[in-house]
Amino acid sequence: LLALGAISLVGGGVGVMNVMLMNVSQRRREIGIRMALGARQRDIRNLFLLEAVTLTAVGALCGAVLGMTAAWLYAWLSGWVFSLAVAALPLGVGSTLLVGLFFGIYPAVSASRLQPVEALRDE
Repeated sequence: LLALGAISLVGGGVGVMNVMLMNVSQRRREIGIRMALGARQRDIRNLFLLEAVTLTAVGALCGAVLGMTAAWLYAWLSGWVFSLAVAALPLGVGSTLLVGLFFGIYPAVSASRLQPVEALRDE
């Protein structure tokens, strides 16, 4: 079960990284304008890190609600008593956020290293 969870987290992290890389490539012009207007590299990096963590947080919360609902429904249909471990939700959501942050670093850094002139030249 632990291996399945780890594979799911890595797969989700790769998905977040791909979405963020696509986001960076589609928003090159915006990044160039922001940098030309005075945005620092860390501002651009933090912007994309925030987007990656927000994307991951929405996915983690939706997954937690869906998972709890499915577990409760299964327990109810089976005639069992539903109980939830106290640390289950914080550990699940927290580990998902860390994975999203880890896999969001590369796209954020690559966005912050764009040169304004090259980014503005792209169509």
